Amino acid sequence: MRKTFAMTLLAALAAAPAFAGGSLENVNVTGDVPSPIAGQIVGKLIGNRWDARCLPAPYVLNNTQDPIPNPLGAPFLSLATAKTALDSSFQSWNQIPTSFMESHIGGTVSNPGTRAFDFKNEITFRTTAGFTAIASSQSTVLIRDSNLTAGLDIDGDGDSDVSSAIATCADVDNDGDVEFPPGLYKAGTILENDVQFNTKASNGYRFTVANADADTVTRSVDLESVTVHEFGHSLGLSHVQNNNDSATDGNGATMFPFVDTGDPASEIAQRDLGTDDIAFASFYYPEGSAASGVPALQPGDVPFNSVYGLIRGSVTHGVLNQPIAGASVMAVDRNTGREFASAYSGTTQVSYRPSPAGSFLVDPAFNIINGDFVIPVVQGNYDVYVEPVDGQPVPATSISTTVQIGTLFGQHNFNEEFWNGNNEGAIEKRAGESKNVHVNPGKVTSGVNIVTNAQTTISNFGARDFVGFTGSPAGRMYAVQFPVSQISAVNPGGDVLVHAGAFNTIVSDNSVVPVYSEAMLTTGTVAGTVATIDVANPLEKVTGFVGQDNDFAPLYFKNPHELGKRVRRGIEDGSIQNLFLVLRIPTTTPYPGVSGVAPLVGLDGNVAVNDSPIFGYSFFSDDGGATWTRTNTYNFMFSLILSQP
Repeated sequence: MRKTFAMTLLAALAAAPAFAGGSLENVNVTGDVPSPIAGQIVGKLIGNRWDARCLPAPYVLNNTQDPIPNPLGAPFLSLATAKTALDSSFQSWNQIPTSFMESHIGGTVSNPGTRAFDFKNEITFRTTAGFTAIASSQSTVLIRDSNLTAGLDIDGDGDSDVSSAIATCADVDNDGDVEFPPGLYKAGTILENDVQFNTKASNGYRFTVANADADTVTRSVDLESVTVHEFGHSLGLSHVQNNNDSATDGNGATMFPFVDTGDPASEIAQRDLGTDDIAFASFYYPEGSAASGVPALQPGDVPFNSVYGLIRGSVTHGVLNQPIAGASVMAVDRNTGREFASAYSGTTQVSYRPSPAGSFLVDPAFNIINGDFVIPVVQGNYDVYVEPVDGQPVPATSISTTVQIGTLFGQHNFNEEFWNGNNEGAIEKRAGESKNVHVNPGKVTSGVNIVTNAQTTISNFGARDFVGFTGSPAGRMYAVQFPVSQISAVNPGGDVLVHAGAFNTIVSDNSVVPVYSEAMLTTGTVAGTVATIDVANPLEKVTGFVGQDNDFAPLYFKNPHELGKRVRRGIEDGSIQNLFLVLRIPTTTPYPGVSGVAPLVGLDGNVAVNDSPIFGYSFFSDDGGATWTRTNTYNFMFSLILSQP
C-alpha cells in the first residue's frame, strides 16, 4: 500500500549560496506549537545532520555528461578524472580523526535531467537554466521528529523508502535509491543531498583538476577546491567569515563562501581544511560519542573529548539590550595569532506557515531566544572577539536564517571588539583589550559573555562603490579628515574616549594578507584643497599594520581615556583643529600575489552625485606626507570610533 507524508514533513534547502562555524538550518515544527500569528506554528531553527544509521553516506555520479562540458572550449574533463578529484574531496572530510562523518561515491546514475528529491545522493554537472553559482549543495531534511515505518513512500514515486529488512541505510531492493531502516528520526535529519556544478554554456565554469591547470582565468576553477567546500555543506556546515587565518597567512577556512578564481594560490589552498572546518565537523559528528555504530571508536579514531574543549558564552547588544542573533564570534590562538574557529550567536525561532510554506518574523523577544554560542577548540589560550555580519566580507543571506534574523532586526550595527572579562560592558575604557580564555580537552570554559560597546562611529563616506587604487605608487598615503566639530558633538562640553580607527581594506589576491607600511592617528589643518598633516608626530602609530580582506580593520588605541583628554585639551586651546586617520601602502615593490597589486582601500566613489552624507575630507600624498591633495572624486572609507566615558 502506498503511503505519503503530509507536506509539512520535508523541506528542501534553497540553491547556492547555501547557508563552518555554524550550521545549515531548517525549522523544527515538532509539537505544532501555536505562534503569535494566527494560523501559524512555532518553527525552532535547528541544524541539519546526517543520522548515524545512514553513514557512510553513499553518493552516485551522474554519467550522462562525459566529457564534462566546458563553456570555455577545449580541453574537456573526463568523468573518470573528475571522480578522482571528487574522491579526494570526500577523503578530506572522511579522514578527520575526531569526526565520524563519512561519505563516498558508490556508483553512477544516468539522469538526463537535473537533481530531484529521489533518495539518490547525486553529484551532477547538470544545472537548471537559472543557476548562476559555481556549485551548490542542496539537502532535503525532516522538519519534525518523525517515526518512519516500513513501507512508507516519502518521495511519492510508488516505491517504499523505509524497509524493515535493514538496520542501516542501504539500497535494499537494488533499484538505485537508498532505503531507511524504520525508527524515530529527529527534525533536521538529512534524507538526501545533491551536489551540482555549473558548466552551462552561458554562465558556467571550466573545472580543472591539477595545480598546473589552476590559472587566472576567472571562469576557470579548481574542481577539488570547490568540491571540498560543497561537501562541507553536505555535512551541514554553513559559511564562515574567516578569509584570513593570520597576519602571515591570507588563506582562510574552506567554508568561506567565496573563491578567488583569479588567484591560483587561493584556489589550491581551499583544498586543505582549516582548523575551523575540522573543529565543527568534529563537533557535529564527534568520534567516541556512542558505544556502538559509526560514532563508536574504530582503529585510527580519536575521541573528540580527548582533543577538544568548548568555549561557551553569549553576545548582548550594548545599546539595544537584546541578545544578538548571528553575531560572528571568533577564537584566536594567543600563541600563534591564528584564527582557530568561529561560531554564530543565538538560538532562534520563526513563525511558520505550513502551507504554502513560509517563515515570518514577529519581534526580537519572540524570534531570538538567547545570544548563546559555543566554539570547539583544542587545548590552549585564546582571545575571543565578536564582529557583525554586515556584508563585509560576507552578507547575512550567505550564512543562515539566524544571522538574517539579527540583521533584519538591526542588531549588527556594532563594532568589532574583544571579550575582556570583568571589564566587559556597554561602556568600556579599552575596547581593544582582551582577556585570556584557557581551554582544556573535554572541559567547558563558560562565562565568555560579550556586551557590544555603545560607541559613536564617525564615517565621512557613503556606500562602497569601488576599491583602489591599483596604480598607486609605492608608499602612497591616504588620509581622512575629522573636524573637531564632529568630535566635540559626541559629548558636548565633556570628555570622549577615542577608541580606534577603522580602515576598509581589500587585496587583489585572496591568498595575500593586506599589510600596510603604517597606520596612524594624527592632527593637521586644511586650507582649501590642501591639507597639512603632521605625520612626524602622530598621536598613535602602528608600523606593519595588518588590514582585513574586504572588511574594516581596527587600529585600537592604547589608552582611549587619556587620548580623549589630550584631544579635548587640544580642541580647547586651538592646537587641534582636525584629527586625521592615515594609512600608507608598502614603500617597496614587488607586491606579493599573482596580481602584483598593492593592498587597496574601500572607496565611496559617487560623490559627484552626492550620494554620500559628506565629502571632500579625503586626501592623498605621494611624497611621504610632505604635501597632501584633496580628492573630490572619492571618499576613503576610514572611520573614527569614540564614546562617552
